[in-house]
Amino acid sequence: MELQRIDGAQVLITGGSGVIGSYVIDKLEREFDITVADMNRPQSNKVKYSRVDLTKPFVVSKDFEICIHLGAYVGGIQYFTQHPVENMRDNPRMTANMLDAAVNSNLNQIIYTSSSIVYEQQTEFPTKEESVNSSPPPRSAYGMSKLSGEYLCKAFNQQFGLKYTILRPFNVFGPKELPDPEYAHVIPQLAKKVLSGQYPVEIYGTGEQTRTFTHGRDVASAFLLSMNNVNAFNETFNVAGNEEKSIKEVLTLIWKMLPQTRNLMIKNLPSYAHDVKRRFPSTEKIRRKLNWKPQISFEDGLYETVKWLSKTYG
Repeated sequence: MELQRIDGAQVLITGGSGVIGSYVIDKLEREFDITVADMNRPQSNKVKYSRVDLTKPFVVSKDFEICIHLGAYVGGIQYFTQHPVENMRDNPRMTANMLDAAVNSNLNQIIYTSSSIVYEQQTEFPTKEESVNSSPPPRSAYGMSKLSGEYLCKAFNQQFGLKYTILRPFNVFGPKELPDPEYAHVIPQLAKKVLSGQYPVEIYGTGEQTRTFTHGRDVASAFLLSMNNVNAFNETFNVAGNEEKSIKEVLTLIWKMLPQTRNLMIKNLPSYAHDVKRRFPSTEKIRRKLNWKPQISFEDGLYETVKWLSKTYG
């Protein structure tokens, strides 16, 4: 059977049709020639597109210099708790296929998109990148699939000398993500509940769970700063905002941003099996090595997001 082939550009972005991909493309499309490899078309019409099933082996042309590997089955906690097989089987498979293709190409660097979920059982805060080596492994299939991808990158570097950079984004948010019931994350889901008039507003767990949210444009900047940067080669970085917020705090802000005539009331539903109680990382390493820091405050980003969701969904 003839292998799938991806041709012709400077930067290859796998899985570029998703939310993070759209922010990365917005950041890079003026400076770089980009091809997106995905089963779905990217939002931008300014980049090349190659329809590729990343779970099957493929080859890439010699033009590409850098690959940003976003390709994965990903979604909110509802998705990855219901699809552990696709996560555990197919996410590492996509990564291995990309790395196999890279070995036989001229690619100089793979930027692998991991996740804060690799810290699923972490108890050390603020969490440093190396903490993942001393904490228990993730309990969820999605978390393990992301961690497996990191080990694949390191193995290909050890055996073939392929340079990698691992980015671990924390709770990416911003306009572009619709409140899909299966795939969306907590902010669009909460905004949808308020916009639809749900009362009391349902949240999973106590609402005391904390997250460190990161705007998509800030995440895209981390990808840009990693590209062809010797300080990023064969390194792993947390990519996160600097404000730890509880889910209850987030809902309260959304309630105020969408003015209501009633006081907020909350109905607590049972927690998901793999719901993480706290996420609060250290970003000292990425600040020091890449001179990256978040530019968008959580409240400004949330207001922008809620306004967009109100216009788009409401």
